[in-house]
Amino acid sequence: MRSGTQPVLGGAAGAGGEPFDGATVGARHVDAERAIESGGFAWTVLRPASFASNLLRHAPLIRAGEPLPNLAGDARRPVVDPRDVAAVAVAAPTGDAHDGHRYDLTGPELLTFADQAAILAGVLGRPVDATDVPTLDQVPPAMATGIGWARAGGAAYLTDHVPGILGRPAGTFKQWAPGHRTAFTNARG
Repeated sequence: MRSGTQPVLGGAAGAGGEPFDGATVGARHVDAERAIESGGFAWTVLRPASFASNLLRHAPLIRAGEPLPNLAGDARRPVVDPRDVAAVAVAAPTGDAHDGHRYDLTGPELLTFADQAAILAGVLGRPVDATDVPTLDQVPPAMATGIGWARAGGAAYLTDHVPGILGRPAGTFKQWAPGHRTAFTNARG
């Protein structure tokens, strides 16, 4: 029996179970989605793309003027503002319109990692360099599958799910970066 409430499951873009290089892209997310779907509850699956905020993990390198490791190479990805993901997560469970739907949440443009570094360099007023990491032997296998899939062009797509649900355009990385400037310039204790 389905209830009136809707759990919102956070999956990941590319978690549709596509085979790539002998593995399943987003396998653990696919398993989680199937478990929720079979639970008898109303559900809505949110699959956000690469978060703009993922660059925050590199803040110490950026503050030190060190190059950033670029695992994605020239892959173009639909970087999404995490505030948009949060807003969709609030909007999705408010009615039955989203029950049983899967939404890939993307920003409005495809960016390479180098594009993001260049945008951030403009915000900071100094270079932000990236160094390509040619092999993925230092990352966990599931992560390597996803990165390889993105490098092969699997992540190079946009959706209209954010504006369709929120009734406004999705935020851009160029809009996100200035609001987080201090994270890349001030040491955190």
